[in-house]
Amino acid sequence: MPSLAQARRGVALGAIAGLGIYRPPADVPGARRPSGTDLTGVSYRVQADQGLTTPSLAAGAARAAIRASGVSAADLELIIVGTTTPDVLWPSTACLVQTELKLPMVGSFDLYAAETSLLAALNVAIRYTAAGARAVLLIGAESDNQLVDLPGQGGAVHGRAAAAAILTPTGGESGVLSTMAGGAARPEGNGDAQDRTLLRGLTEGASECLRTACLTMSEIDLVIGEQSAPEIMRAWSKLAGVSSSRLLLEPERYGALLAAAPLTALHDAVKTGRLQNGMTTLLLAAGSGPTWAAACLRWGGGGIAEW
Repeated sequence: MPSLAQARRGVALGAIAGLGIYRPPADVPGARRPSGTDLTGVSYRVQADQGLTTPSLAAGAARAAIRASGVSAADLELIIVGTTTPDVLWPSTACLVQTELKLPMVGSFDLYAAETSLLAALNVAIRYTAAGARAVLLIGAESDNQLVDLPGQGGAVHGRAAAAAILTPTGGESGVLSTMAGGAARPEGNGDAQDRTLLRGLTEGASECLRTACLTMSEIDLVIGEQSAPEIMRAWSKLAGVSSSRLLLEPERYGALLAAAPLTALHDAVKTGRLQNGMTTLLLAAGSGPTWAAACLRWGGGGIAEW
């Protein structure tokens, strides 16, 4: 099994055996999509009053990921859900997914870190595959249930979607090469001051990930940025010298998905051919706290599926 030191020499910490997503279609009972772009800049958002909860969305994505990976559910040794919108704080969303899918009685917990919840959860999960866990189920899920209702929106800030990955050990060079998660001890003011903090955090986080993975920015084929903060990402890409052709930034499509956004965008990049076998990608997230996180991976041909 690869150690963290081996990963620094180019051996991946773990492979992504399968990716699964669940984006409810517009014809789900009670669901609707607003036409055009709303005042938050988002044009893709599914909202539903009944039937679609954070655990049910997470379970759908998990089913798709398990199917895509070819891994037996009996091999799962850990379940982690990154979310900002659990239906309840106890039991955790991960435990509810475990029960719904009749998965093994293994460690299951949620990780709450605002927009960085998924990549922060990946930062934890990949340590388990590096330590020899047969398979880890990682999920990012969001639901707008009982949360903020913006004036004039007729709905909430969050979209409803989930994405999941099955992580497995690997001795090769494809998979998750490095991860990091961090944040400031306390907010440095509001507005521009906080944006500068996030920009600095993203810059340091990206550099740390690349250094650990023994890569340079010029060797990254695709950057999947923080979809809910397009202005910060454009400022970062200018500083980092990343052209728009190498930056996947579609806030109108992914901006409302928060913790579900990184893996959903990764799935779509693979599906459309923007990310192919052997190509490298850098995933970045930043948000409230302030927090930031990053992950560097080399795509190795894992399966993809939609629920």
